Amino acid sequence: MLNSFKKKKPTKELIEDQVSGGQSILFRIFQEIFKESAGDVRKKELTYFALAVFSYVNLRLARSSAHEKETLTDQVALDVLRKSLPYFGENISTKEAISKYQKRYKEYDALINAIFKENEFDDQACITLTLHLYESVMGKSANKKMLEVYAASPVIAQYVMDHIEFVKKKI
Repeated sequence: MLNSFKKKKPTKELIEDQVSGGQSILFRIFQEIFKESAGDVRKKELTYFALAVFSYVNLRLARSSAHEKETLTDQVALDVLRKSLPYFGENISTKEAISKYQKRYKEYDALINAIFKENEFDDQACITLTLHLYESVMGKSANKKMLEVYAASPVIAQYVMDHIEFVKKKI
């Protein structure tokens, strides 16, 4: 009965919550699977990846016009970047963050696209995506973390799947 009094959140707000929650999940993956210390994890890179996954899925699966999808994706990216800037742990302008995100999006877009193989995920492509994510976030080679990359790969695949389900149900 009390649920009927709850206000329904606007779609943009739901998406921003999804992306922000995704950043937290990614941060935990780096702490728990990769065993990286919180101070060494570059949070801006987690933000870029979280936004790239949302953007990839939204632009391909949302049930709205191409213009509406692009507009919503851009608005969400800008808002999430602005809200996340204070937590990046470095002094970076909104303009710089947007430029770096656009560069990362192009990288991640191709890597995310490669993980889809007919009706299943390509395990090798998921490993490549996870490897690239690790190296981008940590700013170093993943050579000494290959076991962790293999362990994290299905978790990253599930992360992408969760976004697919979110977009199919909510947008």
